[in-house]
Amino acid sequence: MNRFRLLIAAIVTSLVVVGGAFAADPDPTATAPGDGVIATGVTVGGLDVGGQTPAQARAALTARYLADVELQLGGRTWRVTARRLGLHVYLDRPLQQAYSVGRTRAAGEDISVVTRLAGGGLRSYVAYLAKTFHLKAVDARFALRRARVVIVPDRWGRAVARAEAASAIAATANDPNRAGATVVPVRILRPQVVRRTLGPAVVIDRSLHRLTLFGSRGRVVRVLGVAVGQAIYPTPTGSFKIVDKQLHPWWYPPNSSWAAGEKPIPPGPSNPLGTRWMGLDAPGVGIHGTPNAASIGYSASHGCIRMRISDAEWVFQRVRVGTPVWIVD
Repeated sequence: MNRFRLLIAAIVTSLVVVGGAFAADPDPTATAPGDGVIATGVTVGGLDVGGQTPAQARAALTARYLADVELQLGGRTWRVTARRLGLHVYLDRPLQQAYSVGRTRAAGEDISVVTRLAGGGLRSYVAYLAKTFHLKAVDARFALRRARVVIVPDRWGRAVARAEAASAIAATANDPNRAGATVVPVRILRPQVVRRTLGPAVVIDRSLHRLTLFGSRGRVVRVLGVAVGQAIYPTPTGSFKIVDKQLHPWWYPPNSSWAAGEKPIPPGPSNPLGTRWMGLDAPGVGIHGTPNAASIGYSASHGCIRMRISDAEWVFQRVRVGTPVWIVD
């Protein structure tokens, strides 16, 4: 942004001279041309104005220098007025000089025209382009459709390169010999997660007592049996994600009546969490192993998702913090 403002400031303070040597700001004391015509062969800013009245020459030069600027971005082509970009053209002095050829001075080189691009207009228009043509990058992600995981593909984004855009538009606006559309420079915004790097996803079906692991391309990797919550302690349904992974976890009694008086249990054969814990962002709910393999296939837990210890260890190796988990009926 600072670079963009410095560039605009440089454009504001600069003068662009077209068609000859540097010409200073117009002289406010210059004598206005008369009502006659300009001598044959006289050119101003590269335009032949010979045989025209100063008023006709002014109209022709204004039309040339303040012609619309054609721009192109993202498959669209459009025009913007040079005045909206803040372009000013100073013609009093060049026309006075052109009118004096053949009267007070001899014909010579092309008479220069001074232009100035005011920063406010250009800065405002580039900001408008940046807002209008901005496309946010979208990460690839999993979504659940009819109890099946599908992939929502990533989308690459786009941002107008403000400093480069201001420079390109200024160069075009200050050039009366405009030919074709000027491409507005952009930066490509890459999503953080693309389809090929998308991780796994998990769907737990409470009614079928099974856990399905989906791979990076949305394909079923494996279906495993689970136990879910009892009717009095139901496993919640909805969209969750894994927020915690623990190897050989401790079991700590939850703040619930069924665990009143219980003490923490260290890792070992009697630990109700088995050897692996995968905590969800649902309070107190996680996927874990269980030494009570007979409960698998039933609604027997206090809200968590139980798995055989070997199955929990297998899933633990293939999921990560952030893996989406859907619990459905």
